[in-house]
Amino acid sequence: MTAFDTAWAIAKADTGMWDEIYAPLYDVFGGRGRNPYKYAIPLDFMQTKDLPPERHFQGQDPGEIGGDEYIDELMESIMEHGMLGRTAPFWVFSGESPEEGQARFDRSKAGEDHPGNVSIPKIGYSKYSDEGWNISEGNHRTAALRRLGAPTIPVYAGSSGWGRTKPYSADLPLGENMRRWMGLDENQEELDDYGITASLGRRSMPVPPSFMFGRELVPNMGRLIPDLPKGLSIEGMPLNETRMREGWWGEANDPTGGYGDWQNRPKWKVTYD
Repeated sequence: MTAFDTAWAIAKADTGMWDEIYAPLYDVFGGRGRNPYKYAIPLDFMQTKDLPPERHFQGQDPGEIGGDEYIDELMESIMEHGMLGRTAPFWVFSGESPEEGQARFDRSKAGEDHPGNVSIPKIGYSKYSDEGWNISEGNHRTAALRRLGAPTIPVYAGSSGWGRTKPYSADLPLGENMRRWMGLDENQEELDDYGITASLGRRSMPVPPSFMFGRELVPNMGRLIPDLPKGLSIEGMPLNETRMREGWWGEANDPTGGYGDWQNRPKWKVTYD
């Protein structure tokens, strides 16, 4: 082992170090994060062991098919700036100054914007089926964090047709509430193109993996569930377009408008079983 390898073997076991590396994520994302922006994707975490190389959409670690140089760059950036830290190159677009990139981070931290849907790894599940899931976006970031020895990896989930999916496992089956919201046990001809089922399907609405799998994914972190208005339940979410009043369009399924409001501006909260 080189001197770096020896030092890193000691450092990567320091969970406090990873708290520091991941700290910027809480500033710019929703979910476990503090960003209230409407489109901010919900930050969640999975254990690195649950994201093995065979879960990559390529079916293997991207470094094995020519991605080593980019993975090395990501590893260096993560260690120097933190994950999407304010001074990270991620924020600086082509031709911009470092100050413009920092201003972009500041806007996300202020709840005026968000980093985008490919900024952290995405768990892509098969649309309108329980076929399986893979790491559909952020494959190089996942590989970089795995090589750095990260115990957990920041993730979100959304429908995807990208790459080869692997079946759900006995340890991580599709959660019951997610299955219901996806309409998998319903007559598909009775589901419209505007409700929560369509959002989770063709519109690829971002959701936390701990909601997708319906369980705590990292010990002692709890799981994320929809933060619905008082009196409403996850089980009561209408699958079709929400309607406050009865009319030619059908019966009212959301008299208070609370379900529709949540779909327009999703909020999540942590619960512990």
